[in-house]
Amino acid sequence: MRENQKIKHSNIVFVILLIAGLALITARSTPPVRLIKNFLYFAAYPNANAANQIFQSAGTFADNLKSMVYLRQENIFYKQKNQELSDKLRNYEAMEAQYDKLSGLLNIPKIKNTKSVFAKVSIREPHDWYQWFIIDKGSQDGLVNDLPVAMLRNNGELCAVGRIIETHKNSAKVALITNSLSAVPVEIKGKNINCLAEGFNSNVLKITYIPVNADVQAGDEVIASPLSSVFGEGMPVGIISGVSRESAADFKTAVADILFESETLYEAVILVPSEASK
Repeated sequence: MRENQKIKHSNIVFVILLIAGLALITARSTPPVRLIKNFLYFAAYPNANAANQIFQSAGTFADNLKSMVYLRQENIFYKQKNQELSDKLRNYEAMEAQYDKLSGLLNIPKIKNTKSVFAKVSIREPHDWYQWFIIDKGSQDGLVNDLPVAMLRNNGELCAVGRIIETHKNSAKVALITNSLSAVPVEIKGKNINCLAEGFNSNVLKITYIPVNADVQAGDEVIASPLSSVFGEGMPVGIISGVSRESAADFKTAVADILFESETLYEAVILVPSEASK
């Protein structure tokens, strides 16, 4: 009798396992499903191998749960970062609009981001030493007419040299600020005195249109003014070496030494506006 009950009980367990197995087969073989399947198998036929399968399934399931939690946390973190970046972008756009408006109201040039293109001086004529030279970079390097040309000084500062007046594919012609045809709007650094730096084919510049009562002395630095359409505001141009005692009408003149040595100028730096600032 008892033997029959055992057989009947075994048959019921077998039918339950068979139904459960068919259900698991038709279900997706995901870690939770494998865990349930292994647990049912262990309940019916407890042994070390079945227990090991349960632990492995549970471990995989736990790892997946852990990964899901980490992914959710990362998703929240990146959403916060995305919101912060969006807020910063809106603030930047608002500041840019205000800057454009103020620049228009004050009639001052906008600051441009630039990249530096280094070029070798390939051709120089001794009798045109202070007028022009040719560099070995051209339009294929992004150069165009009227770009500012500078020189890197020993102190790491750029100083004004000239501007591009002719551009070819692999070369360009540069007119120096000492060229007699050159005139650069400048100011006396720290004194808010606007004037003009004119070249006359020598190693000095003639500083004109200095107000007769302006306090200009030898040793004052001459820098590019905001009115310059070529050089960036504040770029060093020269050093005052003498002031004329004579004045014409309301203005007086001065002489400024250039900051580059024309005879040893072998390399130039061309400041090219970046694509984002054009």
